[in-house]
Amino acid sequence: MSPKERAVFAIRGVECASCALDVGRVLRGLPGILDVNVNYVADRGFVEFDPSRVAWDAIQRMLTGRGYTVVRTR
Repeated sequence: MSPKERAVFAIRGVECASCALDVGRVLRGLPGILDVNVNYVADRGFVEFDPSRVAWDAIQRMLTGRGYTVVRTR
């Protein structure tokens, strides 16, 4: 079984439930993403991923490329 990593992050620019769904859809399209949850009310989210298939930097770049500001908090 591959190791998994969990990143909790603050996210700005997610204004509604539809935006949160968009973030989840985009991230699930990346190889190695195991689970995603984004809460637009709290401006926070988490992602579980296989670090041998995708790096946090790639996840962050994907989101910033869509206009969101993302900061990993743990």
